[in-house]
Amino acid sequence: MRRLFSFRFLRATACVLAPFTGGAIAGAAPDFNRDVKPLLENYCYKCHGNGKKKGGLALDGFASAEAMLKDMKTWGTVAENVRSRDMPPDDAEKQPTDAERDRIANWVDRVVFAIDPDHPDPGRVTIRRLNRVEYNNTIRDLVGVDFHPADDFPADDTGYGFDNIGDALSLPPALFDRYLAAAEKIMGTAILNDHKPRSQTIAVDLLSLEGKPNGGSTPTSRRISEHESTVKVDLLVAGEYILRIEVNANKLGTEPTRMELKFDGQAAPTMPFAGLRDTVESQKVKINVSQPGSHTLSLRVANPLPKPEMVKGKPMPREFVVRKLSLLSPPQPVKPPASQLRIFSMAAGQRTLEQSARAIIAGFGGRAFRRPLANYEIDRFFYIYQQSQKKGGNFEQGVQTALTAILVSPHFLFRGEVQPQPDNPKTAQPVNEWALATRLSYFLWSTMPDEALFAQAGHGALRKNLAGEVARMLKDPKSSALVDNFASQWLQVRNLQLVQPDEKTFPEWDKALGTAMERETELLFQNILRSDRPITDLIAADYTFVNERLARHYGIGGVQGDAFVKVKLPANRPGGILGHGSFLTLTSNPTRTSLVKRGKYVLENLLGYNQPPAPPNVPDLDDATRTELKGTTRQKFEQHRKDPTCASCHARMDPIGFGLENFDGVGVWRDREGNDPVDSTGQLVSGEKFRGAVELQTLLLKEKRGDFLRCATEKLLTYALGRGLEYYDRPAIDKIARALGKDARFSTLVMEIVTSAPFQMRRGEGDHRQFAGQAGSGK
Repeated sequence: MRRLFSFRFLRATACVLAPFTGGAIAGAAPDFNRDVKPLLENYCYKCHGNGKKKGGLALDGFASAEAMLKDMKTWGTVAENVRSRDMPPDDAEKQPTDAERDRIANWVDRVVFAIDPDHPDPGRVTIRRLNRVEYNNTIRDLVGVDFHPADDFPADDTGYGFDNIGDALSLPPALFDRYLAAAEKIMGTAILNDHKPRSQTIAVDLLSLEGKPNGGSTPTSRRISEHESTVKVDLLVAGEYILRIEVNANKLGTEPTRMELKFDGQAAPTMPFAGLRDTVESQKVKINVSQPGSHTLSLRVANPLPKPEMVKGKPMPREFVVRKLSLLSPPQPVKPPASQLRIFSMAAGQRTLEQSARAIIAGFGGRAFRRPLANYEIDRFFYIYQQSQKKGGNFEQGVQTALTAILVSPHFLFRGEVQPQPDNPKTAQPVNEWALATRLSYFLWSTMPDEALFAQAGHGALRKNLAGEVARMLKDPKSSALVDNFASQWLQVRNLQLVQPDEKTFPEWDKALGTAMERETELLFQNILRSDRPITDLIAADYTFVNERLARHYGIGGVQGDAFVKVKLPANRPGGILGHGSFLTLTSNPTRTSLVKRGKYVLENLLGYNQPPAPPNVPDLDDATRTELKGTTRQKFEQHRKDPTCASCHARMDPIGFGLENFDGVGVWRDREGNDPVDSTGQLVSGEKFRGAVELQTLLLKEKRGDFLRCATEKLLTYALGRGLEYYDRPAIDKIARALGKDARFSTLVMEIVTSAPFQMRRGEGDHRQFAGQAGSGK
């Protein structure tokens, strides 16, 4: 062990000193004086050297390795600007080749940041609580109740574009109070802790009412007039029932509207309704049922007007709208819910109540904590069970109290991982199989591991069978969590709920159309997932998914009904996200398109380029004072770009927006903007020219495919890890992106991530710059 430490220590030291001593070793970083400094002199020193400090930066001012290590932020910025081609600027006379850019960036990685691709630093994830979606899903799979208790929790904060980031998931005191209330409600629903007879509420389906309604009906309302409406109800026991009816009634004439109710043909006393405006009124009536079985209930207006009154020029009869109709049964013995049978089955084979309680605590707690409980942990929760017994509680109440305590334990609410050397930043250890199962299940399913994953982890076989488990999990319906939680945040379609285009400019827009657009994008990603399509289909797809409303909006014929169907796109409409109404609407202003928003979205969300914020005090294109801007949106932007403070940023974003100008602010194809023809030609800063959205799509797939695959890798890896990516993650990102190859299947991307060092391993707490890839690295 000591020799291994010494070798790696000397190797790391040599990598730092080599650029200044000329002692580069095989496989080490490029030599600074020989390989890097000439490039900086040739391309950078004109502005950042030889006495010049443009932007406050002089690259020739670092005299030693120690000086560079003290200013890692500067060199990190240099590497990022060189990689993204932000520097040298586009108008510079000389531009480095791709190989030269790689040489500079590789030197920064290997020397300044001491990245060792052979022994990568896996980083560490902040212990983090379950977010609202994960909490709901975990309760569903752990307890067997599915009523979304976390919907009442405060909204989760986001970081790096996602709401599962450990650093952003704080725990305010108010949230802990919600956890306690939710745990009590959950276990109160899951376990029947007394055997008292209970009444059962039987809701009547209003759509089942048959008759001649005076108007339409919906699942939540039924309009009733003088014509009798009837419904069949199945009652399981005989006895006295209480019928409760809630209605809105109208007030016409001198007396209230009265309801006639019949049960199996026998009329009950009529019920008067005052007809209070915008008020739901309720009445109760007792009904005696002689025998169980099917019974008939009928309703009608008992005192119709001889002649309808005229209200605002329209004849109006007496009527009422039924909002709710239910029957409360006589008290009956209640069977334990399925959730209770499931929980208590963990005590099978135990002889005493105490043994049964311990078995349930161990089984339920092990699944809740996502690892086996230690004996002292079982003892703690068994003590809570005992205290309930001492206070007169029965077996069920004691178990319920103990399990409630489990649901408010940090070991349930937080995802933490135990490692052998938690405070040693110099070493990394593979996470144990229980933690790996948890990482895997929350990545692909947004919920706890299932029994198969627990079994694999318990036998120490999960790593051996990882490929098979990943394939199984991707086929499971629970993998739709990747659509709902990853794709919807990456592609930002969740934000469609907040968008409101101007109703005068876009009268066709409504919430139903926005929902259809959101569903279209979700179904595209779902198809990539379920059919294991290339991830590039997000840009390349020549098909989409539409219902009748969305197809009509796009001008696509032959689609009927509300169901979504897969259709091939016309030749003039780009496939993938570039042609989706979700993207096109999100990146528009309320009254017009936005070249900047569309270009920025593509650069940041699809290609992985970070765009700086707009300079302060630059007026918006729509500013009323900017009367000098004339013509189409494109023409106004071209005038706007003449401002030198705006030109450099817009040079990247605007051409992409130009290529999408045939789509209006809600994704409808257009050939003219007002009286002017749309000019959708453009040229990227790298020199490639295109005409229109389809050629832009082709160009992105041909010239920017690598950037897209890297961006997709970074987004999915961020989501999988629950933390932002750091400079030391670059070897893992590079390896994953290279492995995607020509096919770039979604399953390949997932498999490369779950076998990567950041996903499989964890470094000790402390300064990450101390990491030396020492013993315990798993190599």
